[in-house]
Amino acid sequence: MPPLLLKTAANELLMFALAFAILAGMWFLFIVIPWMKKKLWRRAMQKTRDEFKKILAESLPRLLTISENESSAQPASGKWSKKEILGHLIDSASNNHQRFVRAQLSNEVRLPDYEQETWVKVQGYQTETWESLVQLWGSYNTHLLHLLSIVPEEKLHNRCFIGEKEPVTLEFLIRDYIRHLKHHLAQILG
Repeated sequence: MPPLLLKTAANELLMFALAFAILAGMWFLFIVIPWMKKKLWRRAMQKTRDEFKKILAESLPRLLTISENESSAQPASGKWSKKEILGHLIDSASNNHQRFVRAQLSNEVRLPDYEQETWVKVQGYQTETWESLVQLWGSYNTHLLHLLSIVPEEKLHNRCFIGEKEPVTLEFLIRDYIRHLKHHLAQILG
């Protein structure tokens, strides 16, 4: 084969290999990586929902074993009783219910901050029966678990402004709600 023809064939082969490598890279970048991210994200959200479900299943029976007297006892002056902590968790469920729904209705939502001390005081959780509080908390969170199981993926990146704070995503609010729930249940259940 003449050297010029050999050089032309080698250049064409090199150009073909380069074009193939570019197309393969684009396919990987625009198809494979987003697919992998979506799959990993779905797994992470399912893990979050499973964790929430487990928290409810384990906590409800334990909460019901706490006596009225134990639930009313205030550990120190200015510290919440178990009733007030559970009331705070009911408020958290209520506030986050609004956030979880409203954040799905728009790409961006602005909501008021939550004044926890005032809410707990105004609602008088200390004078409510422990059993009523536990039932309300359980029912509300059972509904939230249902709600979180049907949130469309594309809505989880919607931005939420809470009070004057920096915006967060709906996904962040969901994960933060579970973290907050675990923190306060640990205070109640020890």
